[in-house]
Amino acid sequence: MLNADANQDVRSGYNDSQELQDLKIVGCEVTTPEQILGVIHSRQSEVSVTRKLTEYYYLNLKENSSTPPAVMRTLSGLYKDLVLEIRYYNRNKAQDDSAAILVFLQQNGFHNSTVNYTYGFVEEDQANVLQFTIFEGVRAVVDTVMYLGVDRVDPEVLRTAFDVRSIQNGTPFSEVDVESEVKSVVAELQNNGYFRCSHDAPLVVTSNDGLHDSIFVRINPGRRVRIAQIVFEENLNNQPSVTEGTRRRQLDFKEGEWFNKKKIEASRANLISLGVFETVTIDTISVEFVDNKGASTTDSNIALRVFTKNVKVYDVGLNLLLYQTSIDNYLNGGVGLNAQYKNLFGGAQVASATFQYVLQDLSRAFQKQNIETEALASMVLAWPNIARVFDNRVGIQMNTFYSLRVLVFPFKLESFNVTARAPISLYRYTIFNGVDLSIGLERQVPRDFRETKDSALGEAKSSQDSAFVLSTFNQFIVLDDYLHNSTGFFTGVYAGISFKGEHRDNLTNPTRGTFTNLATEIGLGAGQFVRIQFFNTAAISLAPRTVFATKVRLGHIALLGFSRNSSTDTNTYVPLERQFFAGGAASIRSYPSRTLHDPHSGFIVNPDSNSTDPLSSNRILSNVIGSGSLIELGFEFRYTFARPRGIDDTWASLIERSGFAFFTDIGNAFNRLTPSLYGKMRLEDLWRGSVVAMGVGYRFETPVGPFRVDYATSVYDPLRTDGKFIFDGRKNLMGFGNWQLSIGLGQAF
Repeated sequence: MLNADANQDVRSGYNDSQELQDLKIVGCEVTTPEQILGVIHSRQSEVSVTRKLTEYYYLNLKENSSTPPAVMRTLSGLYKDLVLEIRYYNRNKAQDDSAAILVFLQQNGFHNSTVNYTYGFVEEDQANVLQFTIFEGVRAVVDTVMYLGVDRVDPEVLRTAFDVRSIQNGTPFSEVDVESEVKSVVAELQNNGYFRCSHDAPLVVTSNDGLHDSIFVRINPGRRVRIAQIVFEENLNNQPSVTEGTRRRQLDFKEGEWFNKKKIEASRANLISLGVFETVTIDTISVEFVDNKGASTTDSNIALRVFTKNVKVYDVGLNLLLYQTSIDNYLNGGVGLNAQYKNLFGGAQVASATFQYVLQDLSRAFQKQNIETEALASMVLAWPNIARVFDNRVGIQMNTFYSLRVLVFPFKLESFNVTARAPISLYRYTIFNGVDLSIGLERQVPRDFRETKDSALGEAKSSQDSAFVLSTFNQFIVLDDYLHNSTGFFTGVYAGISFKGEHRDNLTNPTRGTFTNLATEIGLGAGQFVRIQFFNTAAISLAPRTVFATKVRLGHIALLGFSRNSSTDTNTYVPLERQFFAGGAASIRSYPSRTLHDPHSGFIVNPDSNSTDPLSSNRILSNVIGSGSLIELGFEFRYTFARPRGIDDTWASLIERSGFAFFTDIGNAFNRLTPSLYGKMRLEDLWRGSVVAMGVGYRFETPVGPFRVDYATSVYDPLRTDGKFIFDGRKNLMGFGNWQLSIGLGQAF
């Protein structure tokens, strides 16, 4: 119990003041202690590990007369420096905090609330404690909300503005909610021409018993105005000019329209997104307007100034690379040299050249797999806004690259590609708010392929072995034959369309919202196919620092040059980057990257393999032979630690940026792209062939997204000959052989 009252002020210790060692808030029922902490200034001492150790050695060595003076001087200096971590009880501050809590409660409808505080030494805690005791009482409800001064507002606009109201009769009173509703109503009026619209502070009248509140809000709408003139001003900043046409196309408003604050803010964001401006402002300027009779119309017309300041157009840099690929979420790393020039032709065009050496999917290093390497040279010309179609911005991007990728040494894949893309922005509030059209030409050449194939055939001991080798390398045999028999330079022509819907609150670590991608692509040339992929991820905030996320990923490749049981139509060639693979840090996390395939329609069995390891016969082949179908589901519970109190700031910050996740991954890759396996998938393989994985992960927030480490095992594994279910006699259940470690940057989905 407390051995002091609110008026007692015990003094001892540092600077003749009493240290405040603990702070307690009791009595909260509707409100929370975290909310109360947000309105008070009193805080307890930060008891860091450094302070504890320094204090321990200083006080003990001080009593020892044989302690060297140099040691005591050092400890004394550290001890004095750590005084900054100490907080002291202050009666005036405690009284102010008590009053602040009472104001907060009244602002939230607790008009009959009371607040008391006590301070003193608590025997149970062995600490000096400041305790605030709160009695909330019954919360008042709203019985009337009346808006005044809106009689001059256009009836249709007023109806639209009132549609955003959220407070109804009987709603618990909250000053924050009232202010939020008023701001929403005013914003809606400002988005419909009422440029000068403002409001007075809401008047709240409370009943005698403190249980009912009436709210009166006076709106000052002013005259409804149109945009009569747009003036462009540009600060070149010793850089090339950006054409006025380019700047104008970023505007979502035009002359003659009603003033719309939301469109102006969106237009400013559009201009900034071009990447060629250091500063962008859109404001009003003083202009006198008159009608054809010479009468002033300035009160119903305004002029807007669009001011831009240009940024430096060129940049060259050598960088260490660590990035996450789109959709597949592979963690890649390497080094890169990049040169970029913005505003190439005065239309905010961006030209860049890049040279990179990349290690692909770094998580494979922890999975006892070889890491693919890639040397890449690319050039990009991007025109972010070339035109508007149906009032939506359209850009165009030209990309060409040369790549040499080592798949399984010495087998390499050489690629040359030229692609044109046209990203189109759609309305932000639709399910799909972006469309991406693409067409590309590609040349792929398998290097050291014939030597690799001939070596494998030379080691074959039977016709069955030879058939296995030819089936395995069928894709690259088709590509090699096409290169030798075709007169064209390119091995593929690809055209695609992708619909994207981005509605997440944060792209790297979302707490709510959805992202959806639906993509279709047709390929002609050495491979003939239609590829469809659907991806959706959603995040829901369950509580502060607690998020539940889901994933659905579906894909299928329909081969146009393949027929089951045909002796001639056996073409299963699909470029490697367009095939489907399962397993890895962003897929089914209980399996290494690319090693998971359906046992019925995807498992390649080497006739000479006598190993009991179900992966030994196809671990190498998994890197170069994917599947034609993919189904993945994911569920993840994420929790981030709260900032702890009473410890060193450095440790508190590290803990605050850390968290953990529990997850479940379900799925597999089906219809392996070999003549003997493609098209063999059955409906029952969906549940018989899908792996169910569960695991736990660690998360650490970084500026580019959370760094994650996941550890998972298969609860159900159809590739096992025995112990398919985890508790069905599986050997060494908790051993490393049953668990898989993976790393990644950014959330798995």
